[in-house]
Amino acid sequence: MGEAYKLECDACCYKDNIFTGIGFSYIALESIASFVNDPALKEQIHKFMKDDSVTFDAYDTAYVCPHCNGIQNQLYIEMHSDTMQYKHACHCKRCGTAMEQTIIEHNVPVRLSCPDCSEGKLKATFYMDWD
Repeated sequence: MGEAYKLECDACCYKDNIFTGIGFSYIALESIASFVNDPALKEQIHKFMKDDSVTFDAYDTAYVCPHCNGIQNQLYIEMHSDTMQYKHACHCKRCGTAMEQTIIEHNVPVRLSCPDCSEGKLKATFYMDWD
């Protein structure tokens, strides 16, 4: 089951929603491939689907750009088999920098700079469970 959070800046009007965790669609590579839009990632998933030794970890997470503070809510997926391994990398849509995964948890302070004003800090408020 996943959790949804509302991100709000304490200095400007920035607001965003972040979904973290797993849902029912994350239990098999076939179902993940059905909703992935990135052709390169879809191709990698299909390669691993043909391998009986594959194990994987997949969930929605927040990524933060260390350069411009941009925030993206993306799929984290890492796949391993006896002959291959793959970990999906997330790049900032604003500046192209490799983003870093950031864990957001219920009742844990978030220490992220606002991507809009860069002066405020973001507060994460839990608002629902999803699956």
